[in-house]
Amino acid sequence: AGFAAANDVGCHDYRDTDAGSMLRVKGMDGFCPIGPGIVSGVDVRESLIRTYLNGEVVQDALVSDMIFGIDYQLADLCRHMTLLPGDMILTGTPANSRPMQPGDVIEVEVSGLGRLTNTVAERPAPNEAVGHQPACSEAVRRVALGSDFDAGDVRIED
Repeated sequence: AGFAAANDVGCHDYRDTDAGSMLRVKGMDGFCPIGPGIVSGVDVRESLIRTYLNGEVVQDALVSDMIFGIDYQLADLCRHMTLLPGDMILTGTPANSRPMQPGDVIEVEVSGLGRLTNTVAERPAPNEAVGHQPACSEAVRRVALGSDFDAGDVRIED
């Protein structure tokens, strides 16, 4: 039907605990805002993607710089699964994702599509300590934040 900007949020605290599974890392309620709407008739292969954290550009790249183009990704997925109306595919993000804190304003802009804006909000932790609990390690921070990020900048609360 078209294209939209998305904020592919992840809680990488679970990365070690869940042995690399992305179910809890990426699958929590509210973790994938999409919008501001679906736009058709735009060739996004020439679009620029920018992400702002509290007004500062933290990601900036052309869609054409992706390792695997959108057309390739779509063709590969269609070989293995049936896509139905309403299905969404997130195709990737530029390097340099950064940690977010409650109150931070995140904006994802794709030229020709618009700008998605959302504010990070904290929710109460589950009442019961059932299942594996989140963990933070140097390895998790390196994978989640990229090798160019100074892990000392990350606030860790136990």
